[in-house]
Amino acid sequence: MASISEAVSSISHGGTPIPMAFLGLRGLGKTVLLNEIRHRTPEAVHLHIEVETGVPLSHSVRDEIAALRSLPLPGYELPHGAGEIRFNAPDATREEEAPSLRGALQAFNEAVASAGKHLVITVDEIQDADVPGLRSLGATVHKSADTSSKILFACAGLPEAVTAIKELRTYAKTRWDHFDLSFLTPAETAQGIRIPLERAGISIEPEALDLLVTEAAGYPYFLQRYSSAAWHDWHHRQGPTLTLDEARSAIARMRPMLEKQFYAQEFAPLSPRERRFCRELALLGPGAHQLGEVAAALGVPSSRISSLRGGLLAKGVIYQPSGGRVEFRMPLADRYVREHLGQFDDEPSKIRIRGPQMG
Repeated sequence: MASISEAVSSISHGGTPIPMAFLGLRGLGKTVLLNEIRHRTPEAVHLHIEVETGVPLSHSVRDEIAALRSLPLPGYELPHGAGEIRFNAPDATREEEAPSLRGALQAFNEAVASAGKHLVITVDEIQDADVPGLRSLGATVHKSADTSSKILFACAGLPEAVTAIKELRTYAKTRWDHFDLSFLTPAETAQGIRIPLERAGISIEPEALDLLVTEAAGYPYFLQRYSSAAWHDWHHRQGPTLTLDEARSAIARMRPMLEKQFYAQEFAPLSPRERRFCRELALLGPGAHQLGEVAAALGVPSSRISSLRGGLLAKGVIYQPSGGRVEFRMPLADRYVREHLGQFDDEPSKIRIRGPQMG
């Protein structure tokens, strides 16, 4: 939050805000941080981009900056009496006359500045953005730093977006604040449960707190869902203390829903060989592991499971945080697999490989 405060303060006083990147697995609060930036800049003009897989960033940006070709008028009113932005819309019949992404962003930023405002650009799911689009975006943000119409830029994405961020940062030749979001510690998780209860004048049995902390396992989204369910159970009884029975009831009710939402639907389409790969990866424990470790557990050379790895990467089940290492993309997926091993043991102990094996 300190970096957000610094960036907001900087652009509010005419300074050059440092671009920010928030990276981490889903549900760790990346989008919340982007929302916080917009919340803290109510007087700014916000350009928020949700990157879609396979959709060029230029298309998404043009859609967000008022779909220039489809505007019935050459301008529109900004919200909250912030003034009017005017465009010279290109001829809709000539695709080649459409402005470049860089040109469109610069024109939009100039229009925002002419209204006495500054521009805040936030991009979510940046790992799916195309490289040319990222370069244009980075160049625009970098160039704005030398003008009176500076841009506050922040993005969020999955861990594999670090490669794109490094390229964007190098291309823009500017300093970035890069944050890797991780799981909460047990103490932080306990605080996240206990403090809101205490503010409402409610205590919690130590055993109930321990159980909720264990079940949430430091994952903020699970913490929120389990805590809310336990609060709901307490609300029907209205006692002075949230009890162990209420915590157990909340977990029993929420766990099947969360498992279906996060894991069952993701693992269901996998082939038996892919499920076996997931089983061995999970049995290695939390976090990233060398592909060779998974291959050894399967009893085959690493070269013989490259196609399996590729398929699971394409399906979004795993990702590669660094060269030669793989990790589940879904938080706590290793725990789910270990608790449901029967669903991942459809093959013999050694995976079947087509063709001659290399020794």
